[in-house]
Formats: sequence, structure tokens, C-alpha cells
Amino acid sequence: MINLFRAIVFSTLFFVSGQPHAQQSSSNLSTDLKLDDEQTTQTLVFRAPQDGPLPELVQSILEEAYAELNIKLRYESLPRLRGEQLASEGIIAGELGRIPGLSEQLTNLIRVDFPIYEFSLLLIADPSQCGVCTPDKLSNLAYLSGLRAGDEVVDSYQLDIPIAKPIKLEQVIKLMDAGRVEATLMADFQYRGSALHDRDDLIVYEIKRYQGYHYLHKKHADLIPDLLSTLKLMQATGRITALRETYQSKIARPITPVRIPNPLIGASALMPRQTEMDGEGSVWQRFIELTADWAEQVETETSNWPRAKQLVDSGKAQVLVGIREEQIDQRFIKTEHAFARSAPVYLFSKTQAAIDDTLDHKNVSLCVAGGDYQHSLLPSNANIYTANTSLDCFALLDMGRVAGVVDYAANLPDWMETPYERYALSDEVPLYLAFKDNAQGQLLRSLFDKAIKKRYTAPLKPN
Repeated sequence: MINLFRAIVFSTLFFVSGQPHAQQSSSNLSTDLKLDDEQTTQTLVFRAPQDGPLPELVQSILEEAYAELNIKLRYESLPRLRGEQLASEGIIAGELGRIPGLSEQLTNLIRVDFPIYEFSLLLIADPSQCGVCTPDKLSNLAYLSGLRAGDEVVDSYQLDIPIAKPIKLEQVIKLMDAGRVEATLMADFQYRGSALHDRDDLIVYEIKRYQGYHYLHKKHADLIPDLLSTLKLMQATGRITALRETYQSKIARPITPVRIPNPLIGASALMPRQTEMDGEGSVWQRFIELTADWAEQVETETSNWPRAKQLVDSGKAQVLVGIREEQIDQRFIKTEHAFARSAPVYLFSKTQAAIDDTLDHKNVSLCVAGGDYQHSLLPSNANIYTANTSLDCFALLDMGRVAGVVDYAANLPDWMETPYERYALSDEVPLYLAFKDNAQGQLLRSLFDKAIKKRYTAPLKPN
């Protein structure tokens, strides 16, 4: 009779929950089902977040959303990697909030496609040990075990250095305080609540901004449509905004890291078909490609090199784009690697004799429509006409007003019936990115050098 009674109770629970209890773990971390007086309330178990305003925000948003589905949340204190393992196995329900690519590594987890929160990954470093301390300059590093954003930095920079990965944040902080590591990676909400935030001798770089998402094990996939609808409704009614404002009010002291500028502005001189005034051109295209993984918004500014340098020096732009090494003065630092090559500059003329006269330093008249680089290639004996466009120069050449034109081959006019004679005044020139020599410039240089090595491993051809 007792066994019959147990069978009836088990069958009733199975019918109410829709989940077979035979799958529950003996560790009691599996999804619980609890009978209230009037109806059945499902309880989902997640790894407990750390303390702090941002984890509290995530909990508040999700607890309210799940309550609309008659689901309660319970939390178990677990190391991050152990929590991932249990979530992947379906022993706990999933992950409260993680970076976008988690389901690519843990394929049993499904991302709820609604950004719950945002955070910055910070590099906190001791300049007395590592100088400028950008990721590419480090000799060692520490970060919390299971911090996948940290793993992404190590992989993207291809860091082959000693890396400590303690399971507790307090252990990471102790390594920094003891001077046993040069730097650590942590989320901004972790740093804000740590003793490292009180140290004035550290440099703090913002490496990347992330959006955080909620993840559920695939066996709970049927909950996702209703949960997503609830979250969108909370957003539309202003409830999530109100919760975020409450979170912001709890932040006692803002973080002021060295940030990636938004927008990130590149400045350059006009180089036909490379850096056009409207932001088109092969060099602008490469510049934008290099920022695709980490810059939120990118803008371009085309003028001339004196103007471009003034913009970066004053902080109104942050990157000199397509600059030659000899043009860089002591105010700026450049990337280790060239990211493009400029095509040769030619002297074009109607006759070879005119070219010979120019090279023999005879008194000739030449036309230039380009910037200071083209002018730097001109012989000192030449009389120079400066035109607004390359086509104006070639028109003067055809009318016999000048003996030659100094320009790129890409700017030759369509109307010419016979080819001009030409003489190369320069070879292909490697082009670099340069930055103001300060902490932000150091950060940007490291990010661009990493991107250049990733995207352009083969020798670069002229654009």
C-alpha cells in the first residue's frame, strides 16, 4: 500500500511539472519543483552572482520577469567553471548573465536574445612593473578562472606569458597587491567593488565593452519565447530603465579608465582613391576594418597633414591614418606594423625631354594638386603651380602651360589620347597609424597592432 501511495504521488508530480523527477541530481542542484497552496510554482537554480549593484540589477530584472511566468529563482554558490559545467549538463538551469559567445563554447546553452546589462572589461596594471602596460607589453597576468572575456584577450593578442587564474576574485587582488603579477583583467563591476579601486598608482585601460545575456539549458527552451516577451514588455513600460537607474544610484564612485573613444575619429591627408573627402577609399576602408571588433562608432576626417596632426594633438581626433614614418614627430607614436602601402608618385610629361630637363635641374614649371608629400618630391629649381584637382593640372599640361604634373597614376585623366611619359619620383611607401603619445594612444596602438597582425599577415600590396 505504501509503495502504491508513493507511485500515485510521483505520478501526480510528474503530471503537474511536465518534468520527470528521475533526472534530478542527488546533489540537490537540479531544478526544484515546489507546491504552493493554490498552484505549482517552478523554481530554477542558477549559480549565485557576486555581490554588488550590477549583479543585483541582473537578479532584479530576471526575478521580476520569471515571476510573471510563475517561476522562482534560487541560487547556489559555485565557482564559475563548476557553474558552467553544471549549466551545460542541465543540472542547474543556465547562467544568469554572460558575454554573447557563451553558447558557442557551451552548445547546450541557449542565449535569450535580450541584452540584460552592459559592462567593460578592464585591464588594471602597475606601471612601475610594466611601463605602458598594454596587453602586448605584459610579462605576466592574472584574472578570475572562467572569465571568458579574459580568455578572448589572451587569444586575440596571442599572449604566451605566465597567467594565473585563481577561482576567487580576492586571490586575484592579493596577487596584485603583493606585486606578484603586473596586471589583471576584470569586469568594471568587479573592479569597482575591490580594493584595487582605491589605489592611485595603477593604470586602468578599458579593453572592450560587452553586453550581457541570460542563458538557459536547452531543456528549458520552451520558456524562452514567454521570457523574451516579458523582458520586452518590461523594457517598453520603462520598468527595466527604472531598475537600471536604481543600480546607477548605488554606484558610490565612478570608474575613469583610459577608454576607447566613442566615436573613434581618424584624420588623414587627401590621398586619391585611398582617403577621399567623403570617407571612401582603400585606406579608409582598411582603417574601419581594423576597428570592427572593438570600436562602437568610427568617423573619418580628410584634410592635409598639418591639419590632421593638429586634430590628433588637440584630442579632436585620435588616429593619424596612412602616415609615413618620416612624417611622425615626437608628439606621436606609430603602430609597429604598416597597415597599407601608398602607390608611387610620378612626374608626368608630354615628352621625355621635359622630364630630362626637370631632372637636370633646369628651370621648368610643374603642377601639383596633392599635399605636402608630393611637394617634398619636387626639384628645387621648379616653378610650382598648385591646382585644386589633379584634372586641373593635367589640363594645364595639355595646354602647354606647365612642363609636367606630379601625381599618382590613379589620377590620370580619361581624356588622354596618347600616354604621357612618366618618371617615378618615389617607391611604394609603407603607411602607418599614429597616435598621441599618451595612455590612450598606447591603448589604441596595441589594439590596432593586434588587428593588423590578425587581418594582414601577408606583405601588404599598394592600394
